[in-house]
Amino acid sequence: MRIVRASGFAVLLLGVLVLLTGCFDDPRPIAFLGSAVVSGPAPLDVSFNLAYSEHSHGLPMMFELDFGDGTPSQTGAELGIAIHHTYDVGGTYIATLTLTDEEGAQDTDRLTITVSQDGPPVGVAIGMTAPDFTAPTTDGETFTLSDLRGRVVLIDFWGAWCPPCRNSMPHLDDFAATYGEAGLDVVIISTDTSQQESIDYLTDNGYSRFISVWEPGGRYTPIAQQFGVLGDSGVGIPHTILIDRQGVIRFRGHPTLDLTDAMIEALL
Repeated sequence: MRIVRASGFAVLLLGVLVLLTGCFDDPRPIAFLGSAVVSGPAPLDVSFNLAYSEHSHGLPMMFELDFGDGTPSQTGAELGIAIHHTYDVGGTYIATLTLTDEEGAQDTDRLTITVSQDGPPVGVAIGMTAPDFTAPTTDGETFTLSDLRGRVVLIDFWGAWCPPCRNSMPHLDDFAATYGEAGLDVVIISTDTSQQESIDYLTDNGYSRFISVWEPGGRYTPIAQQFGVLGDSGVGIPHTILIDRQGVIRFRGHPTLDLTDAMIEALL
């Protein structure tokens, strides 16, 4: 009787695992529309990179790329390519990539293209020009964000007091090590009450590739409030902002759950 019951339980458990696997392994397209340049004066040539798009099960897909300016869309089946398009008239355009697999499943991704001498307006949302700031670093220097214009900048808000932040540090360090020579700078902005807490944590763990910023204010540091992080109505930390070479915010989110190598590589 014990053997029968154990076998029945095993079968039931196997069935549950199969069902769960089906739920978590959903076959679908994954659209990713990349471009190193999304703003500038007319005529603006944009190279749309489709190479980071994929299918979770490797199925073939068709793509449609709508440039958002009223010109004909481009379609095809080859995703390992870059498609050039020129925007001749000033304005703001939404380019949309739609992927469709052979079973009809779809996914889309979008990019905001700003054709203007001044670029996108200043703000903290994706597609806007990141606001500039100047702040002291933990090595006694001064850092100004606009000094890094022309490089890709990853800003991470963190705190030695925050366990998830500490867990994300190796991931950020890998980004700095892998893409630093290609043009990426990783700027970490501490929300610790004491500057020494940040210094001790970074020193003890051998993190030397970051530009480490600290200013008085702790969780209410002015930079964190400026970017809508923590404060009375901000998001939690760790929180990462990815800025392209033109100073435009291209990503906001969790550094380990949401940010991928593909997002960074597409900007370099």
